[in-house]
Amino acid sequence: MSRLSAVIAAAAAEGLVTDTAPPQVNERPWPVVLLTAFGAWFAAVPLCLFLGLLLDVPLRSGAGLYVVGGVSLVGAVAVLRSKRVALFLEQLAVPWLLAGGSLLSLGLVRDLPFRGAMAVLALLSVAVAVAVPRAWLRACLGAATAVFIGLALAAEGGAVGGWWTLQALLAVALFVVALEDRLRPAAAAALEAALPGWLAATLAGLAVWSGWTFMAGSVMPGVAGGTLARADTLLQGLSAVFAVAAVGLVARRWPAVRRPALAVAAAAIVGLAGTMAALGSVLLAVAACAVTGRWRLLGLAALAAAWIIGAFYYQLDWGLADKALLLAAAAAVFGGVAWRLGVPGLARRTPAGTPPRRFGLPAVLVLVTVGLSLAVVNVGIARKEAVIAHGRTVLVELAPVDPRSLMQGDYMRLNFRLPAVPVEPGPGDLPPHVVMQVDERGVATPLRIELAGEEAPVLSPSDVRIALVPKDGRWVLVTDAWFFKEGHAERFATAKYGEFRVTADGEALLVGLRDARLSPISP
Repeated sequence: MSRLSAVIAAAAAEGLVTDTAPPQVNERPWPVVLLTAFGAWFAAVPLCLFLGLLLDVPLRSGAGLYVVGGVSLVGAVAVLRSKRVALFLEQLAVPWLLAGGSLLSLGLVRDLPFRGAMAVLALLSVAVAVAVPRAWLRACLGAATAVFIGLALAAEGGAVGGWWTLQALLAVALFVVALEDRLRPAAAAALEAALPGWLAATLAGLAVWSGWTFMAGSVMPGVAGGTLARADTLLQGLSAVFAVAAVGLVARRWPAVRRPALAVAAAAIVGLAGTMAALGSVLLAVAACAVTGRWRLLGLAALAAAWIIGAFYYQLDWGLADKALLLAAAAAVFGGVAWRLGVPGLARRTPAGTPPRRFGLPAVLVLVTVGLSLAVVNVGIARKEAVIAHGRTVLVELAPVDPRSLMQGDYMRLNFRLPAVPVEPGPGDLPPHVVMQVDERGVATPLRIELAGEEAPVLSPSDVRIALVPKDGRWVLVTDAWFFKEGHAERFATAKYGEFRVTADGEALLVGLRDARLSPISP
């Protein structure tokens, strides 16, 4: 029975409807809806520009944003609530709704404290979701409500505050899942429509909080791998507790999984969650979606979990070899469990005459995953090789430091002479850029820092612009470390410049170090 049929059956049991058959809905063909939506959005762009010019003076006044935004929002809601409106007008009401909400947002952020503005916008999103009986729109408004509440709670709370906020949002979603069967059908249907958006926004927030996943910076121009999260023993311990709860939920609802081999896999999952602060709660969402049959949300939660595991590569409180050993051990455990469960009766041989098992879907998925992983890695390698082969040589001076304090085992901490960046990195922040003038020798002289959103002037032929990347709560130039073989510290202690390859679009890669005479330092 589908979820819609279950809700209708519950309504019939309470006497709210007389026919338990699903109501006949006049569904429009989706190609028609899609083409009409494109047309409506294209028509909305010049219409919004025209109205913006026409209402320029009212919008600049103190209450203009509220008046125009409120009228637009109410009008859009009225159109969307109508059951006999033309399809084009219905689709045109969506950008109209966004425009009205955006104007109100500008006014609220201008006139109220940030937290107060986000709280009012969250309430406004809830009100619109209640007023508009469109499941897909309620899902979008559910996501918007989660974002507004999250911004209100996590304002100035740092990384740890963001973690607690995201856990609270996820707890609300899981609470709705747990109590949905006890609610009235109308309330259950409304919450069921808004739940996908709320949960999707929360899972996306947990993924962003964890940082970029493995090799994402290699295949996405202008993006560098890094982590926004910080190692915290309490958060990691709670993550393990959430993973235990996820395992217990699945075992309680699905008695068939109570097997020794799966208990070993569960222990490995809990161990991984204990090293990744955002993983445990996402696994709990995976379990809740699985036992309630929300398969699309299950796939989304599983994707978030995979992203978080990939972001573990950039967790700096672990050595690279230790992280590789942990993930390899977990993979070996999962592979062994899968092999054990996939070969029932290890002591028994296949009876004579039994046809061999065909190449099933799980094996195909494994091959596809391996192929995609190799593709991502090789695309990243090809991009780096292209930067090395065709990039411009730029030498950036290292800041004066005591080399003995830089040497830590088999790598050297780097600090380049750059202008101070007036802002610290935060979740979702666009990177600032450093503009440098390069002389005929390739030596760069830093000129200025350009913050995200500022108008960037045209560069002269001798200038380069390089995006900074977040690292340890600050902005750095590509990287802050150079790795080398053990026993070569004295050679690299003479480093005076970092040698970069920089492409025309500003992508940079550190390829070596040079001494005061600009000679390359090699082992």
